[in-house]
Amino acid sequence: SKMRTDVERQEERRPLASGGGSVPIPPPSGGALPPNHWYYKVKRTCIAALSAYALHELGAWHAVFHAPDVQHGWFKIGLAASVAILAIKVYIEIFCGKMKGKRVDYDNFRQWTHALIVLILVATVSFNVALWPHFGGAKTMLMLTIFGFGFLIPLSLLLPTYLQNGLAAVLMTFFLQQYQ
Repeated sequence: SKMRTDVERQEERRPLASGGGSVPIPPPSGGALPPNHWYYKVKRTCIAALSAYALHELGAWHAVFHAPDVQHGWFKIGLAASVAILAIKVYIEIFCGKMKGKRVDYDNFRQWTHALIVLILVATVSFNVALWPHFGGAKTMLMLTIFGFGFLIPLSLLLPTYLQNGLAAVLMTFFLQQYQ
């Protein structure tokens, strides 16, 4: 009896084409566009722009600044958590990652990662509690989902780290000045 090799066993597991030959299995990234392809950049820009427009149409911006039934104390807690998230992000990515040359991953920044998870939870709960009385449950969750997954994530995938952090600091400062 002949010993089969791993390659022969692998060949046996492959599905057969109609002609009897093996179907070529493409490599994991076969056919996919590179992550920074112009198509993805345009797609992320459109998603972020449409999300900002949707938030405008839902009245999010106006309500945050002018609605009396928005619980502004809770909103300020969410803003404080957001500022802390930005500060930790800048510290890890710019100071530790770029200036010190340390690899930014979970193993090197375990405690900071856990702190960020707690801060994201605090910000999410705070914004939900703040906006719930004005918009109700479903609309509040829809708006926060649009903001997070439709605006923040596409922009973070679109912009380089230094631009993300600089733009976030400028926009956060402007927003804090406008918010009273």
